Formats: sequence, C-alpha cells, structure tokens
Amino acid sequence: MGVTDAARMLGVRAPDRSRAILVVTVDGELAVAVHDTAPRGMAVIRDARTDDAAAIAGACLPWPWMVVGSTVSVTPALATILRARPVLIFWLGAAPDGLPSHARVFTRPAALLEAVRRACDANVGGMRLAPGSGVELRDGTLLRGATLESLVAAYPDGFALPTRAFRAVAEALARHDAGWTPERDRDARMALVPSSTLVRQ
Repeated sequence: MGVTDAARMLGVRAPDRSRAILVVTVDGELAVAVHDTAPRGMAVIRDARTDDAAAIAGACLPWPWMVVGSTVSVTPALATILRARPVLIFWLGAAPDGLPSHARVFTRPAALLEAVRRACDANVGGMRLAPGSGVELRDGTLLRGATLESLVAAYPDGFALPTRAFRAVAEALARHDAGWTPERDRDARMALVPSSTLVRQ
C-alpha cells in the first residue's frame, strides 16, 4: 500500500510493512485524534479494541512501531509482544498490568498527542524518520529497520530490552559512520547515544 495515504487508514487489519501506530481504546475516539496528529504519510493508524489488539498488532510487520492506549487492561498476548520488541508505548491514564517499564503514561490527552507528534518529528544527530518506513541519515542514506525507527523516535529515552536486540542497529550505524550507537543509559535501558568516535571529537 502506498505511503501517501498511510495516515488515513483507520482500522486496517491486513498485514502490511508500513510503520504502524496501534491505538487500543474502548470507542475509537483516541484513534481519530492520533490520526489527526500524526503527519500525513508517516504511519498507518490501526484502531483496535482490547480483545482484538493482539491480532491487529500481529498484522503490523514486523511489529507495531507505536502503541497508544487508554484501556484498563491488555491481553497477555499483546503484553507479550510489547515486552519482546522495541515498541513505543504511550498510555492515557493508569498503565495496565503487563506493559514494560519503558511505557510512558499521560494524564492528559493533549500531552499524549504531543508525544506522538514529537516521536514522528524526531531528529537525532541528523537521523529522522522517513515517510512510511525507514530512517534517513544525515548524508541522505535510507536505512530500513523497525528497531532503528523506534530508537530514533524514543530518543533520549530507551527500551527495557536485552542488548542483543540492538546489535544489528549498532553494526549498521557503525558501517555508515552515523556517530550514534545504542547503549545502556542510566536507567539501564537501550537508547541512542553518541558513539565513542563522536565523543572524542
């Protein structure tokens, strides 16, 4: 499916490799707000309810880039996906059991939507999200990879996941002399930090 209309596709359940924001609510209202906030073409917005969220997440290949929610619970199947992959998680209200520690909780919809906008517009050392999928480096190179997309969008925050999940990103950034690499931060989360080469300059 084309990148141009990616942000206009609410409730899509067909498998797709475009960057995806999964919105889990009881009525879909927050999905509409996220759709109106995300820049056009940046991500497919997938509207879900608690009982079908895991199945819809499974249609986001290789996994959802971001999950936004406002429900009081998540199913064990969805929680398993969120704890195993670098997914940005923005929750309105109290975080339900099962979310990883890197989930961000918001008390106001406006603050959550601003976080969504900032994630879409993230720029880390000249690296920024390309429309639809991939990360554009400062030299114009386009790198594909859901993990790198998540690291860029989460910066300066990171993910409570094993180091091995970020090795391919570290190798790709080093090959392109991007000046950044994923490392443990002071909260023991994997986040982008300036590489040793950049620090010495």
